[in-house]
Amino acid sequence: MNAMAAPQTLPAGETDAVHRRHVVSALVVDRPGTLNRVSGLLRARSFNIESLTVGTTHEPGKSRMTIAIRGDDGHLRQVLAQLERLIEVLEVTDLTSTPRIELELVLVELDPPRSPTAQHALRGILAAAGGETLSEAADLWRARLTATPENIDRALEALRAHGLRSLVRAGAVAMAADPETIPTNENGVTRA
Repeated sequence: MNAMAAPQTLPAGETDAVHRRHVVSALVVDRPGTLNRVSGLLRARSFNIESLTVGTTHEPGKSRMTIAIRGDDGHLRQVLAQLERLIEVLEVTDLTSTPRIELELVLVELDPPRSPTAQHALRGILAAAGGETLSEAADLWRARLTATPENIDRALEALRAHGLRSLVRAGAVAMAADPETIPTNENGVTRA
């Protein structure tokens, strides 16, 4: 046995198995109390909810939740099984290890650039994060970013040097890049 084991490489945004970032998608019945029941279940399992985003789907009466949480794999399996048992939950998909499309929306307020060079740099940062300016007043710029959580993090760090005044960050939304590749267990829970 080799005494010098190679360091474990984790995907971006993951630190170790205990604090691994998981992305779960749940199709739920759109009615009062559903969000509370799902978030309560996650809280009871001591998961750190990084973001929980809910929106309507193309089907009336149904909403899609995208939940980004941190915790270990064992607890995640328990949570997935418990989510499946909730009457309001129609489908649960663990997208953590599945090729997925994941985006966040951020609105920012910035100091206006003081020079053409600063303006060019600012526009470059915004463009790299799928962003654009929404308003360019003499005393305040507002912009939108739409990118992966990792690209958003990088852009926000870069924007701090350009007078980032405030931000509003929406939670992640995600879907499988190719739904045909996600295996389903006997209970209908899809897992990577």
